Amino acid sequence: MLLREVLDQPRLKLALLTGAEGRDRPVTRVYVTDLPDPSRYLAGGEIVLTGMVWRRGAGDSEAFVAACAAARVTAIGAGDAIFGTVPHDLVAACARHGVPLFEVPVEVSFREIVDAVNPSLWAQRASGLATVLGRQRGLVAAMAAGARLADLLPPVAADLGLACWVYSPTGRPIAGTEAAPPGDVLARAFLAATRLPTTVAGGRYALVGVAGRPEHRLASWFVAFAADAEAPSGLPDGADELVSLVALERAQLDEVVRVERRLADGLGRQLANGAGVADLRAGVLSCGLEPESTFVALVAGLSGLRTPPDLTVAVLEEALRAVSPHAAVTPLAPSGPDPAVLGIVAVPPEVDVPAVLRAALDTLGRGLGSGRLAVGVSAPAVGVAALPGAVAEARHAHHSAHGRSAVVCSTELASHQLLLARVPAEAREAFRERLLGPLVAYDAAHDAALVRTLAEFLDCGGSWARCAERLHVHVNTLRYRISRVEALTGRDLTRFEDRVDFFLALRVTR
Repeated sequence: MLLREVLDQPRLKLALLTGAEGRDRPVTRVYVTDLPDPSRYLAGGEIVLTGMVWRRGAGDSEAFVAACAAARVTAIGAGDAIFGTVPHDLVAACARHGVPLFEVPVEVSFREIVDAVNPSLWAQRASGLATVLGRQRGLVAAMAAGARLADLLPPVAADLGLACWVYSPTGRPIAGTEAAPPGDVLARAFLAATRLPTTVAGGRYALVGVAGRPEHRLASWFVAFAADAEAPSGLPDGADELVSLVALERAQLDEVVRVERRLADGLGRQLANGAGVADLRAGVLSCGLEPESTFVALVAGLSGLRTPPDLTVAVLEEALRAVSPHAAVTPLAPSGPDPAVLGIVAVPPEVDVPAVLRAALDTLGRGLGSGRLAVGVSAPAVGVAALPGAVAEARHAHHSAHGRSAVVCSTELASHQLLLARVPAEAREAFRERLLGPLVAYDAAHDAALVRTLAEFLDCGGSWARCAERLHVHVNTLRYRISRVEALTGRDLTRFEDRVDFFLALRVTR
């Protein structure tokens, strides 16, 4: 309903005093008030009827009209009952703020205006609701038949006369109309916004979130609309309908992801339990990965935030979508105060995984606040047989990045742990058993603590005094224990080579 349709009703005898250019403004409702500042009760588009009880002087008119203008009302109707006519200062204030003002004669009650307007508004809303419901039923049926958001959003947006685009929290485009704005710029604004919906880019775009699972902004999609300057939130009419369509797609996708995560959890358990190559082949196939691919393993952890337990999984999944549509992401067994997740992805030769992840982290960092996202990345590993070593590399790289927001690749590090990670698990176990097996057996039989003594001795650099002090034993007792180590293993701890062997064997054990 337009303002002109209200003013043109003869029985209401309404006289427009200023703002003729606003006769075609839409009316959303009629609101009656005598508050000096009614803005908290206004949503925009109202006809505000007032008896001017609030007016004590000319300055009061300016304050009242300014509040109504800020709330984007359609018009003000002033009754003649108190002053006999509309004061000139109220007319002047409405003219300054561009708010149409009409006079309500004393013989016409506000109730008559409300009763004249409401039936038309209800009829229009009922007609619009029927149209929306019919369209929603059609969309639900289409999505159930296999249609996707990228196919449905453009025609629905065109039908509503809207321009809009859907993005992931990294700015990855999901669907939208033509001429999409830069997603990474909008994603940073979305993640940094103190409240939603919000307008960005000088008011050109209005952003609204679409939550998924888990319910956190770092795991949410968002819709960017070409903003409506007349709407208080910037969201144009019809935005809610499109947001509902996006939410329906997101809910369907979350169900698919839930199944995929169960398969990824199975692969994670196989890697944690030292499964053989045949089992690993079956595990990667179930996750949609080819066993002979070139894989990269990743370990990621969020720290400094109180977040849902599966948020890190969702964040790593999203970051890896720029690498490949298929990735297996699963929680790791707890190894510290902050939970970490493991990701396995097949990598095309031309993709620089650390660079892709750093770009994603640069965007996601806007939503971390005081939190930190640390990601460790392995070197490329060919075939499933190399996966356990790649996982060990990623763990070590993550340990190097822990406590800060960073992406660390194992190729950037130099450590014996990376060397051990590339050795097959069977070879590492055999090496450990040959060196430490006799000591473990002796400790079990005699409670002698030879393995611990050896570890402390090497950690102290072979210093007898420091090691004895750390173990709270006499130096002679320490010498006796080390002699037993040498006798049981056939090694000489005065030799550097034997010390290195023991050091590596102990690291394999840990």
